[in-house]
Amino acid sequence: MQVVFGFKKFKIRGYPLPRVVAIGTFDGVHKAHRRIIKTAVQKAKIFKGTSIVLTFSPHPAKVTRSSKLPDLITSIAHRLKLIGELGPDICIIVDFDKKFANISASDFVRGILKQKLGASFVVVGENFNFGKKKAGNVAYLKKRQRIFQIKPIVLPAYKKGVKTVSSSQIRNLIRTGKIKQAEAMLGRTFSIIGIVEKGARRGAVLGFATANIQAHQEVLPPGGVYAVRAKVGKKWYRAMLNIGYRPTFYKTNAQMAIEAHIFNFNRKIYGQTIEIQFISRIRKEKMFSNTQDLRKQLLLDKHKIKHIFRRVL
Repeated sequence: MQVVFGFKKFKIRGYPLPRVVAIGTFDGVHKAHRRIIKTAVQKAKIFKGTSIVLTFSPHPAKVTRSSKLPDLITSIAHRLKLIGELGPDICIIVDFDKKFANISASDFVRGILKQKLGASFVVVGENFNFGKKKAGNVAYLKKRQRIFQIKPIVLPAYKKGVKTVSSSQIRNLIRTGKIKQAEAMLGRTFSIIGIVEKGARRGAVLGFATANIQAHQEVLPPGGVYAVRAKVGKKWYRAMLNIGYRPTFYKTNAQMAIEAHIFNFNRKIYGQTIEIQFISRIRKEKMFSNTQDLRKQLLLDKHKIKHIFRRVL
């Protein structure tokens, strides 16, 4: 997948026709998003054309709403990774600023979709809207498809049981620790991506050296100890992970930390990006009266997590 940031240096000429464009913010790249992107990819393959994903960063709500920006499920880097796995030819990331937000619906279709991308088809969800003050929507595209020579492919809302799959639903499920329910809507194992930073090395002293992770995205499950898988480079490792405030060491003013103890691993990976997949939460975070008691609990945690891995993987 070719990744393009904006349109300034990008030239669409030379890419095979017809061009099929999937449009959306796609935070989380959940089942509904995946269906939109896969539809565009499949349509382009049928006609031997070009599949394009048009997405936005930052989240449009940061510009269009006065309220707080919703917590993101995936950072732009994580989003691109997940989109790339679905096989589109090109992903274009639009800088969603005030200038872009003020583009009229007509100029968006004519200027961007037709002139810049040469779109023959656009694939969107039924609630898709665009243009200044959200003047454009699915009805607008259908009514003007002959004028713009762009055929809209509109997909209905994706249902999981009686609930509509949405990023907001998934955010709430992750925050409240309902990871399996979130995964059912995501269509994949829930994961986070982050940079490994240097820590205080207390884990190494206890015999549990950890990778201290600065997560890219904002939505995290509740604090506690988890059985996880950690991807370092191209290889997956089994690991245990703690999310929390380390109350045994910090009584007050502690910053939330994400620390992974990777089994059978002794490399220094400071500055590297790693992915963490959540398998199971085994307990809440708690305070211990001394480091000896903490170490005993960590040994019990590790034994329990190894048993989980023998059972599920």
